[in-house]
Amino acid sequence: MATVDWLSYLNTQSLLPPRSHVVEANQFLGERQSMNIAVDCGCGAGRDALYLLEQGFQVYAFDKDLPTIEKLAQHSLAASNPMLDVKISSFGEYHFPRSHLVNASACLFYSEPNEFAIFWKNMVKSLFSGGIFCGHFIGKDDIGIDEKLPILTHTKEEIEDLLEGFYVIAWQEKRERSSQLTGEQRYWTVYTVTALKK
Repeated sequence: MATVDWLSYLNTQSLLPPRSHVVEANQFLGERQSMNIAVDCGCGAGRDALYLLEQGFQVYAFDKDLPTIEKLAQHSLAASNPMLDVKISSFGEYHFPRSHLVNASACLFYSEPNEFAIFWKNMVKSLFSGGIFCGHFIGKDDIGIDEKLPILTHTKEEIEDLLEGFYVIAWQEKRERSSQLTGEQRYWTVYTVTALKK
């Protein structure tokens, strides 16, 4: 494949496979007597939402970026699908349905601290007992005390506090060098968390 084609493939989010922790969360959740309900936060072009649709979930998805939501709406699996409800919304304004699975992959660090607090409270309240949260957090390590960043970061202890009402199923810490978050090449600690609500 030519370099241009490969870059085009990588930048077309709808062509990417679902994230592995979303697949694992679905497998852990297993079959239920009633229909599984999932919320895909910051859904983008729908790589995870489309997977959850294929798995038989009623999927509620939201993002504040209209062009990416339009990409999702154009996908053959999503178009006029009664099992998919997509909204344009920020984290703090979204009204969560009761759900069995909430996915917040590669998006929470774009919320404001006050908005995140509202989001987290509403998200936890919406999950059924035995429901699963999965998502990413960006660590605060290597960030100076007075350094201002355009993204939301958490210490390991802060993430553990957020998950106080959950059983942690999977916890991964990965150091990545990237300029995508702030435009400056630097190392970040990415926490990938899957947790079951008590």
